[in-house]
Formats: sequence, structure tokens, C-alpha cells
Amino acid sequence: MAGAYAKTAKLRLVARAEMSAEGQRAYDHIVASRKLNYIPGLFSAMAHSPGSMEAAASVGEHVRFHSVLDLDLREIVICEVAQIVNNPYEWCHHIWRLPGDIQRKVGTDAILSEKAPTGPVARFSRLVAANETVPDALIEDIRDSLGDAGLVDLTVMVGYYQLVGSFCRVMGLTLEPEVKFVPFNG
Repeated sequence: MAGAYAKTAKLRLVARAEMSAEGQRAYDHIVASRKLNYIPGLFSAMAHSPGSMEAAASVGEHVRFHSVLDLDLREIVICEVAQIVNNPYEWCHHIWRLPGDIQRKVGTDAILSEKAPTGPVARFSRLVAANETVPDALIEDIRDSLGDAGLVDLTVMVGYYQLVGSFCRVMGLTLEPEVKFVPFNG
């Protein structure tokens, strides 16, 4: 799937020094909130529109760090959506954050057999990311496991990573040197 991205990005990455003071504050917040020592190319490309960068980063910060979903579920959702929308950029950023047994299962049918909430969350993520109908029974399974807040956070998270996948694909983003390429499962 490495070929899913262009050889060169369609937007140059914006350096922090090129941004206004307000843009630099947003840039610094992205790096700090994600505990990185670099700005992800996704946000550096979005920095051509500092308002878009800040808004997208804010939604991403909520779903990644403040959602009611536990850490493993969040990473499963990110990887499931990344594979469905053909976004190796996010897959490679997140697959390594999962425990080894789940790393091997995410993106395959094996993950769907995991007990709730894992299996139902993976199935829900795939259906929503593929713009397919989510059965009412599955919505109720999610609600039973995660509550209404979890159902909302899950749905917003899938939508956020669909947006990110579209942005990465259209702009031809490539992985940063700090991130190792890992092929999709399945």
C-alpha cells in the first residue's frame, strides 16, 4: 500500500518559523499534546490554512486523548479506519501502539470475533468508514458497552480519521523519517 501516496506531496510542508505567532502557538500545542519532538506532516501540510490545522488538531486531540474509549480501542478504531480508507499514513503512525496480538488481528476478520467492546467497535468502524448502514443491533451493542458518550465519541473518531485519510490521499502525504512503514494486515 506504500504506492497509495504520490512520490512527492502536492503541498510543501510549512515550517514553524513561517507561521504567524498565533499559528506557532497552535503548532506548539499540537507537538506538546501529542508528546512528539516533531510536527506530523499531516499538520505541517494543513498549516497552509492555520484555522483548518487548529480545528482538525482540536478534534483529533479530543478523540485521541479525551474520548471515553480506552486507549486500545482508540488505536483499533484508527487502524480499522486507516485500512478501510487506504491511509497508510495513519496506519503506520498507530499500528505499533497496539499490543502484539491485537496488532496482528486489527484489519482482519479475526478482530471481529473479539469480545465486546472490541469486536463490535471494529465492525462499527468498518461500516461507518465504508459509508455502509450500521444495523440498529450493533448501535445498541456499542451503547451497552460504551454508553451514549462512547457511541458519539466513536462516531466522531471514525469521521475524523476519514477526514484525515482523505486529506493525506489528496495531498499525497508521505511518512516522516521518524515513522516506519508497516503494511496493512489482511
